[in-house]
Amino acid sequence: MIDFHTHILHHIDDGSHNVEESVTMLRMSFAQGIDTVVLTPHFRRGENSIKPWLEERQLRFEQIRDSLTEEDKKLIPRMVLGAEVEFMPDMNRWNYLDRLAINGTNYIMTEMPFTPWTESNVKVIDDIALNTPFTPVIPHIDRYFHTFTPVKYIEHFFNMPVIIQMNAIYINGVHNTQFYKPLIESGKIKILGSDCHSAEWRQPDLGQAVERLKEVCSDEAFSRIDSFGREMLRDAVYQDL
Repeated sequence: MIDFHTHILHHIDDGSHNVEESVTMLRMSFAQGIDTVVLTPHFRRGENSIKPWLEERQLRFEQIRDSLTEEDKKLIPRMVLGAEVEFMPDMNRWNYLDRLAINGTNYIMTEMPFTPWTESNVKVIDDIALNTPFTPVIPHIDRYFHTFTPVKYIEHFFNMPVIIQMNAIYINGVHNTQFYKPLIESGKIKILGSDCHSAEWRQPDLGQAVERLKEVCSDEAFSRIDSFGREMLRDAVYQDL
C-alpha cells in the first residue's frame, strides 16, 4: 500500500524532529506493509518562498538518505517527494504549481481551509482541475465531514476530476465505519494516507487502517484503492538511495 500523506522529513514543518526520528518513521511504515511513501511537507506561501523551500526539502531528504545504513535501506519504503500546499485564493494562477506536484506527476495536494468553505474556494480548485494540466488532491477529507464545511461542497468534489484522500486515523476509529465504508465502496475515496508527524504521536498508522479496510470492505474496493494509487505514481520520480 502507498502512504500518500506523510510529514516524515525533519525540521521543515511540524513533523519529524530529527533525522533519527525520520528513519524510525520510515521503518515503522515499512513494518506495516507500506512499500511507498509520498513525502508531503507543508508549503505555506505566507511563510515559504518556493526556491528556498524546495532547496530545504531536498536537503532534508539528503540528510536522511546519507544517514541510512545498508540495513535501513532494506527496511524502508520507496520515497517520492511532494508537498501539502496550503490553499490560497490565487493558487490557480501560480506559475510554479509544477514544482509542488508529486515529483514526476501532475498531482497537487491542496489542503483546504479549516474555516467554512466558500463558493470562491471551490471555484479555485475547479479551475485547477478543469483548466490546467494539474489534478488537485484534497487531503484528509475526513476532517471536514462533521464540522462547518458545507456538505454540498464535499459532494461537489466527489463528482469532479479531483482526487480525495482519507486519513488512516479516521478509518481506525471503529465508530466511523458507517461513514467511510460507503465512500470506499463507491470509489469516492481514491487514496489513503497516515498524515504521520512523529514516531511517538500521530505515528505512521496506515497499516492498521489497511487491516481494518480488509475486514469491513470488499476485496474489490480495497484493490481499487491500491491500484489507483499505483497508477497515480506510474510516472513518479522516486528518490535514489
